[in-house]
Amino acid sequence: MKKIVILTSFMMLMASNVSAQLKVTSEGKVKISSSQTTSGSTLLVGERQYESNSTIAEITGFTTAKGSKNNVGVIGVVDANFNISNDKNYGVLGIVQEMNYTHGRNYGLCGMIGFPGNHHGGAGVYGTNCTYYYEYPDNIQGLYAGFFHGDVKVIGDLVASNVFVPTDGRLNRNVISLNEVRGETSTLDNLLSMNVIEYNMKSRANKKLSGGIEQQETEVDREALEYLMKDEMEMSSRRHYGVDAKELQKVYPDLVLEGQDGYLAVNYVELVPILIRSIQELKAELDEIKNSSRMDAEARGASLKSETETNVLSSTVHCNILYQNTPNPFKEQTSICFKLADNAQNASICIFDMTGKILKKLPISSDMDSVSIAGYELGEGMFLYSLIVNGQVIDTKRMVISK
Repeated sequence: MKKIVILTSFMMLMASNVSAQLKVTSEGKVKISSSQTTSGSTLLVGERQYESNSTIAEITGFTTAKGSKNNVGVIGVVDANFNISNDKNYGVLGIVQEMNYTHGRNYGLCGMIGFPGNHHGGAGVYGTNCTYYYEYPDNIQGLYAGFFHGDVKVIGDLVASNVFVPTDGRLNRNVISLNEVRGETSTLDNLLSMNVIEYNMKSRANKKLSGGIEQQETEVDREALEYLMKDEMEMSSRRHYGVDAKELQKVYPDLVLEGQDGYLAVNYVELVPILIRSIQELKAELDEIKNSSRMDAEARGASLKSETETNVLSSTVHCNILYQNTPNPFKEQTSICFKLADNAQNASICIFDMTGKILKKLPISSDMDSVSIAGYELGEGMFLYSLIVNGQVIDTKRMVISK
């Protein structure tokens, strides 16, 4: 009997504590360890207070059933009414209302994954744009802080230490050289046809921004709008540089994406290989010009050398003169007159028979003006004589020896 009384008393005490911790309001809202009265939430847990290492609620999903498909710790689902224009819909919302100003470890939403080595792969945050991936999620190879399957859009600056695009040959197909694709039109010509522009982004359309700060109902709304307007002003005042998406789309349509909002976006990362190819084409053209210039220079040099030699020869010919022998024909003796330049060297009068065989060579100098030939030295017949200076034949004439 005593045990029954003790057990009954313990159960009443527990019920009293539970009643004190768990409350259901007349509106059907449930409060656990909370005395807050201003929240519009259906379930309210905990107080707004400052505690060391406090956790308001901890929910752990643990499934041991064989063949289990999904193990979920927390699910947040919102089914919006299609007939009502809801202002906002959040499946899960995390807010750090009062931040700690002594450090930067304030997170509205935190996703983590276990220590490396404890599993094959996964991500601290996994995001997709389709609920089908709940049943068929990606089998992630490796560990990532975030993994997204689908389009990701950022309004504002995206800062990253490095950005890599998968281009491993094992992942590619239909690989061909870029110059084989464009045909007769060069990559450089395609780029030169585009206009490089400098611009400012237009302000984004926002009903609250168009309403003005003074028209906001609460102080919180006014502070929020003031922050949004400042952020919008900073973004719209910054100058940007790029290419016209429509122009690029004409020559490289795969580098331009029409977003879900209808606006065009440029893939500047994959524009880099196009620039590399254009540099290669420019280098080839420069090499061709250099080779052509070198050949032209060599040709001009050869022409100049030939012209110089011709001028020298012409000068030599004009400064060194051979005259006809007198008398001609002759029997006893004849005189061959000539004129030599002052710098003439290795000059001579050479006499040949009609077959070209040299019969006599007479050295001469610039201080001489003639030489004499006796008829008996050569005999009867027709002969040729030439004035030769510096190894060049200046002139050739005929003479006749008679009986």
